[in-house]
Amino acid sequence: MIKVMFAGGKTGGHIFPAIAMALEFRKRYTRGKLVFVGTKGGMEEKIVPHYGFRLSLIRTKGLSRRSYMSNLLLAFHLLKGFYQARRILNQEKPGLVVGTGGYVSFPAVMLACLKNIPTMIQEQNSYPGISTRILARFADKVCLSYSESLRYFPVGKKFSVIGNPIRENLIRKEKSAALAEFGLEVDRKTIFVFGGSQGSHALNQTFLQCLDLLEPTWQILWQTGDRDFPEIAGKVKEKRVAAAAHPFIQDIGAAYAASDLVVSRAGALTLAEITACGKPSILIPFPFATADHQRHNAEALQRKGAAKMILEKNLTAERLAGEIGSLLSEESKLKLMAKRSAEMGKPEAAAMLVDEMEKLLSPGDSNIGQQSVAETRAEA
Repeated sequence: MIKVMFAGGKTGGHIFPAIAMALEFRKRYTRGKLVFVGTKGGMEEKIVPHYGFRLSLIRTKGLSRRSYMSNLLLAFHLLKGFYQARRILNQEKPGLVVGTGGYVSFPAVMLACLKNIPTMIQEQNSYPGISTRILARFADKVCLSYSESLRYFPVGKKFSVIGNPIRENLIRKEKSAALAEFGLEVDRKTIFVFGGSQGSHALNQTFLQCLDLLEPTWQILWQTGDRDFPEIAGKVKEKRVAAAAHPFIQDIGAAYAASDLVVSRAGALTLAEITACGKPSILIPFPFATADHQRHNAEALQRKGAAKMILEKNLTAERLAGEIGSLLSEESKLKLMAKRSAEMGKPEAAAMLVDEMEKLLSPGDSNIGQQSVAETRAEA
């Protein structure tokens, strides 16, 4: 029986790529076993069970770039993480381990390499983190999302630029039905605002001020995050621009389908979704992201004419309103940006990544177990 383990978590940016690959793999191999390893307290505790996958948890922490004191116990947390990952690997006996990032990915993938279990890394960002660069020396396959990432690795066949996987049901074309789902009007331009899966306080506060500067004929769909939702839900009622605020939007595909313009942070998964849906965007990178990777991500889209970027240090309500007005007031400019965005999209990335997983789970591989890939697929 084929068994694949996905190791990654803490944020949606690490979890949802693993979910997308797992869903594609499950379509091909209905009898295959898929298990997840995540971090205690991470978003995966809610997300992974929602999709029907089994989740094991590891208590570990990574390097902090903000607190020197918290790094004093780094060795202890790493050793604890390795011990727990070893127990899970011995118990599950996977035929392949796929790392998608987060603290949990490092001990799980590294131990799998040491145990000669086939391994694959899926790196979401244009600037790969230190864990990816270390693990890339040992992993059997490294799948990148941006060609810019290649400069950080030696030349080799193990490196492929594939893109970030997204869930198949994300791309929807029924705009009128999507607008109705959120109680929005069909004949108004719609701006979708969100700061990632947990929300962005800085973006939310700026956009609240921005509402007074936008055309009242437009409308807003706003994922605020749990923390800011009560304040924003109350204040938008006083504004002249119609706005539908939600703490979290489960059907993110409907949100993209409803929108004419996206205003968001620049997490790798967010940009994969935006480009797969062919949406023009204004991106405000999170300035404290590891190695400033969100800025690198946003710059990749801006260079292609698929997005506009505003650094948070330059973000004002007036600047943001001006960029929004410039795009929504010129249909030709908006359509060109949408075209450039769609050209960058890689909706087939999940399928391509599972193709790479299949190569590592080739028939005859001793790590697969009693049933080969070919046999499993034939029975599926």
